[in-house]
Amino acid sequence: MMAPSETSVQTTNSRKTDTSHSVGVKVTTKAESTGITDNLELNPWYFRTVPGILKIVQLLFAIICMGCGSPVVTSYTNFFMFVVALYFIITLVFCVIYFFTIKRLLPKIPWLLIELIATAVGVVLYFIVAVVQLAATNRKDYHYALYHHGYYSSYIAAGCFGLFNFIAYAAGTFFLFLEWKDSKPPTTTVTIPETAPNPANSH
Repeated sequence: MMAPSETSVQTTNSRKTDTSHSVGVKVTTKAESTGITDNLELNPWYFRTVPGILKIVQLLFAIICMGCGSPVVTSYTNFFMFVVALYFIITLVFCVIYFFTIKRLLPKIPWLLIELIATAVGVVLYFIVAVVQLAATNRKDYHYALYHHGYYSSYIAAGCFGLFNFIAYAAGTFFLFLEWKDSKPPTTTVTIPETAPNPANSH
């Protein structure tokens, strides 16, 4: 009569052992990355640097230029507004690139050189359109007509802020050039010492 009781106890112990093993099982999951957003991160601190502050200033001056230059009633103001709007978009694109650190996705592209060239071209274009805007607005044939319709003061203000933005883009070009110059690997020159002629070979 004792044998059945021992069997039941052993069965109960075996069940407890199986349960303890089942509880201790660890389930691990591995998340696969697409590799697209791994290198992306927000970088608002860029706009605390001098190049970042200059980009914000450039955008603000461009908005003022577009506000003062509208409505467009002359051909030279049309060209002025085209350059201002074009470089507003270009500067805004670079702000997005720096804010989301998109450079890390395509590291083989020479971003710094592209930005340097684009900003340098913007310096030249801003100077041309701002000077033309101020000079043409003060011409007699435009001066009286614009003054009569109330556009003279705003067009002069547009040209002045165009010159301010010319200075802002010139400063941006200067800092970009310094950064591009520092990013270039240093050139090393190897000097090979001249060997003195062997007296034994001269005979």
